Amino acid sequence: MWHSNAFKMDYWWCLQSVIACPLPIPMIYAILLVVAAVVVEGVTGTTKETTISAIGTADIPVERQQDAEAAVREVISPPLGVSVGLVDSLILVPDENDKCPQGYFHCNSSAQCVPQRANCDGSVDCDDKSDELNCDNEVDAKYWDHLFRKNTFGAGDDKKLGDCLWQNENFSCPCRGDQILCRFQQLTELPTRLPQYDLATLDLTGSNFENINETFFEGLPEVKSLVLKFCGIREIASHAFDRLADNPLRTLYMDDNKLQHLPEHFFPEGNQLRILILARNRLHSLNRSDFHNLQQLEELDLRGNRIGSFEAAVFAELISLEFLYLNENQVKRLDAEMFPRTLLRLHTLSLDRNQIEDIDANTFHFPCLRHLYLAGNRLSHIRDETFCNLSNLQGLHLNENRIEGFGLEAFACLGNLTSLLLTGNRFQTLDPRVLQNLSSLDYIYFSWFHLCSAALHVRVCDPHGDGISSKLHLLDNQILRGSVWVMASIAVVGNLLVLLGRYFYKSRSNVEHSLYLRHLAASDFLMGIYLTLIACADINFRGEYIKYEEAWRHSGVCAFAGFLSTFSCQSSTLLLTLVTWDRLMSVTRPLKPRDTEKFRIVLRLLLLWGISFGLAAAPLLTNPYFGSHFYGNNGVCLSLHIHDPYAKGWEYSALLFIFVNTLSLVFILFSYVRMLQAIRDSGGGMRSTHSGRENVVATRFAIIVTTDCACWLPIIVVKVAALSGCNISPDLYAWLAVLVLPVNSALNPVLYTLTTAAFKQQLRRYCHTLPSCSLLNNETRSQTQTAYESGLSVSLAHLGGGVGGGGGSGRKRLSHRQMSYL
Repeated sequence: MWHSNAFKMDYWWCLQSVIACPLPIPMIYAILLVVAAVVVEGVTGTTKETTISAIGTADIPVERQQDAEAAVREVISPPLGVSVGLVDSLILVPDENDKCPQGYFHCNSSAQCVPQRANCDGSVDCDDKSDELNCDNEVDAKYWDHLFRKNTFGAGDDKKLGDCLWQNENFSCPCRGDQILCRFQQLTELPTRLPQYDLATLDLTGSNFENINETFFEGLPEVKSLVLKFCGIREIASHAFDRLADNPLRTLYMDDNKLQHLPEHFFPEGNQLRILILARNRLHSLNRSDFHNLQQLEELDLRGNRIGSFEAAVFAELISLEFLYLNENQVKRLDAEMFPRTLLRLHTLSLDRNQIEDIDANTFHFPCLRHLYLAGNRLSHIRDETFCNLSNLQGLHLNENRIEGFGLEAFACLGNLTSLLLTGNRFQTLDPRVLQNLSSLDYIYFSWFHLCSAALHVRVCDPHGDGISSKLHLLDNQILRGSVWVMASIAVVGNLLVLLGRYFYKSRSNVEHSLYLRHLAASDFLMGIYLTLIACADINFRGEYIKYEEAWRHSGVCAFAGFLSTFSCQSSTLLLTLVTWDRLMSVTRPLKPRDTEKFRIVLRLLLLWGISFGLAAAPLLTNPYFGSHFYGNNGVCLSLHIHDPYAKGWEYSALLFIFVNTLSLVFILFSYVRMLQAIRDSGGGMRSTHSGRENVVATRFAIIVTTDCACWLPIIVVKVAALSGCNISPDLYAWLAVLVLPVNSALNPVLYTLTTAAFKQQLRRYCHTLPSCSLLNNETRSQTQTAYESGLSVSLAHLGGGVGGGGGSGRKRLSHRQMSYL
């Protein structure tokens, strides 16, 4: 066996050979040498050896590395007696103590253990079907149900307007049940002739109450719910609500107004207010006296204001408070001085979509808190024991932050936590010890499915995959696996035939064009190698992918595969553009002498390969712009980045797949239209005779343009859509990456070589040397040209006559030229 160091020494030599060598045999040798090095040294060994060090231990101090590695080994080790490759695909039997191995969960009434990924996956695995029960997160559902509950003034929606509790009364506003609805009537004062008893709701939405003075509510009847939404309220005078001291008012809606501050004496003593809604006003600060005399208040909604900070005394008197909504404000920091210790009944606190960058220890002192929502902030790190004193917390939302890491004791003291949402953050590794204290956790949500390896004790971990990969397989879809092998085989075999064919059967005419196509085949051959690498990695990790997913994406093998993919894509795109330009010049200027100086031709190719190599190699450099593992952003090591369009280096990705591809596609489309127009214009006088043959040429051109569009256009559209914020289906992304992206590499050999007249002639000559082909030779000897070849020859010859005045040498040059490039 060759020593691995020998392979490493040859890497750069091989790549240089691919760029500079115009002959295919050394090029093929260089590519195969690199592939052998990668497969032997990387795929079968390096990835698995680095698994332990790659999962969640990057930022742990040196003295704690051994403990971290032990914890990771415990998490990823398979059950005794079970093959590693079958760990996640088996349903096991509990041990003698009726316990399941780590990562497996007991069915309710059957002696079975199912893996984590089998829970709530839509497929029944337990005999009692218990693996598909309790899949709805009831903890989060209760929060959302309360937040978006029907308002009290909507309780009578099932009754007709005019179906009034008080009969034989003529009120100034419509009546429905026990509600008076004075909506959007532009009132400037309370309406008259209102019922004075049994009134559940007085809805004054859309009135014009810019200033509420001390006498405003003097005529207010006894009512349980008062709605003052969209009333344009700017000022409320002190003691304006004193009338509420003798009123059974329970709910007050004052959301969507223009309040900038609250009055000193907002509510009188003795009020019975339970719910106060002040959402979407313009409050920028809160004073100590704002919520005096609200000892019975149970819900306070301050969403959508401009509050930047507050002190503990603001909420100190709200001893009955259960729901506090402070989301969509401008709070930047949470410290121990902001919340009082008197909120002993608080069980829901929402601080979503503020600007919180840090949370001090001992900030929260809410022994009854059930739901804490900190989503949509700017948190970058969760320090140890941040959530202590929240021993009864059940639901914690930390999604859509900028979290890059957690202290090992970040979730200490949360033994009752059942739901944890961590999606939309920056961390891509997680030490299993961070979650080990969460013994009651039933639901956990990540952006990346591979993080579930740190939460194998959690019954439901989402997502199960990313469209391409799953917890079991690098390529999850069986059709996808087969498609990779098919595309890889076509790309490798087809382009290898082109390289060998054009090497052994050198064209004497239009050497420049033949050389371009040879390099195009070499470029597309690289895509076949990339697909083969991915297919081999899929086989290598089959059934246990999640255990090696992180190590695989961060390995040098994945980086090399990503480099090959980008290198092939960009060089193929530029070479197709160059080939199209060469054809355009040949068709539109057939009699113009061509530049056949070999130095300039090689210089063009070297420049093209150099640009492609530089673009593909840039993410491999140590540059914070690309991050540490640019190609490892996904399991197939592509730089397309559809699922995370604004990841590090997104401008680079957009440049390659949108800007370059769009320019090339537009140029190719224009060029083939121009070529077809030139051919048809040159044969105007013979249109009736040769129109059918020219249609054959047009059809061939259309096929070439269509394949280019089929490859590039979907990628351009989906990439733009992803950058625009559209939600791209993971399944679409999978097929785009595996089937659409390499389609040109598979079809280019067919379109540019294997179906051309020159290749057919070479095939006939080779067949002529075989005795078994004698009958075929006798049949084909009488056929000098196919319909396409005849039509194209006449069309181009006539074009030459039209342009050059009918010179015989021009037609001869044309006939030689067309055989080599079409």
